[in-house]
Amino acid sequence: MSSDSSRSRAVRLLERVLATGLYEHAAIADELVVSPQRLDRYLSGNLSMPLDRQLLLAVFIIEKIPALKRMGYQLRGQVTAAIAFETGATATHSAPHDGTRF
Repeated sequence: MSSDSSRSRAVRLLERVLATGLYEHAAIADELVVSPQRLDRYLSGNLSMPLDRQLLLAVFIIEKIPALKRMGYQLRGQVTAAIAFETGATATHSAPHDGTRF
């Protein structure tokens, strides 16, 4: 398996969800709307977890695993920011802002 620093927050959190023993592997796959085999590929690092699956994971954690709720909110914030960036909903600037108002 990859080193902890190279794995995504979502995969590390997915591992924590599995470690709780609250939900079976297949049940988590169902929550993410993927096959158990695809879930294994996310866990092994052989396949990156898409943002939409990460968002489903975050919502699942927020709604169903109180002990990990805070981390679920953090993941949801990270994913929504990434989605906003990919869709162009966030502004990027090529030069620093000088503080003047327009």
